[in-house]
Amino acid sequence: MHFEIRSTNRHLWTWVLLDGAQMTVLESDRTFPSKTQASAAALAFANLVTRAGRSLTGGPAGGLI
Repeated sequence: MHFEIRSTNRHLWTWVLLDGAQMTVLESDRTFPSKTQASAAALAFANLVTRAGRSLTGGPAGGLI
């Protein structure tokens, strides 16, 4: 899976999570005024999901995967 940053038709940006077949798994429910902000939001979402996964599986509390 990977994130893609997409432009909307209103000069705004959003992020989309795609699977290996390029099918949409999840899409941001908000738009952002810049591509950089959309990228930062996608990264924050990924970090939040990683942290939640660690707490559910009892994995290590710190560090990056």
